[in-house]
Amino acid sequence: MEVVMALGVIGTMGAGCYVGFNSLNAYAVSSRLYTEAQAAAQNQIDQILSKGPFDPVRNKIPTVLTIGTTTTPNVFVYQDPVSGSAVVSGTMTTTITDTGTTMTFAGSTTNLNIYRATVTVTYTYRGKTYNVSMDTMRTGDQ
Repeated sequence: MEVVMALGVIGTMGAGCYVGFNSLNAYAVSSRLYTEAQAAAQNQIDQILSKGPFDPVRNKIPTVLTIGTTTTPNVFVYQDPVSGSAVVSGTMTTTITDTGTTMTFAGSTTNLNIYRATVTVTYTYRGKTYNVSMDTMRTGDQ
């Protein structure tokens, strides 16, 4: 009787550990995916801030700063380290807008040429959709 009780307790503890480790693993994978999505968005933001020359007055605008929305599929792929199969891929949406900000000085109004960029990486993991979004602004190089 005591042996049966001991085996029951050990079995329950083993099942609890199994469930706990599976939960920890799922959390670790979701954290890696979020970090990968952040890295993809940050890379696009860095491209937006560094491509040049950016001079809207002289119509010198890099492709990455073209006003509008650009969607890039398969931005990143998470591969299962054991099987090597693709588990998650993301889609990056970049939206560039002209803020239309102006400044009036000494009776003259000047367009400040400030562009706003929003980069959103969307991916689905375990049936739930996640979004990572970053914003930045850039003004002309003049």
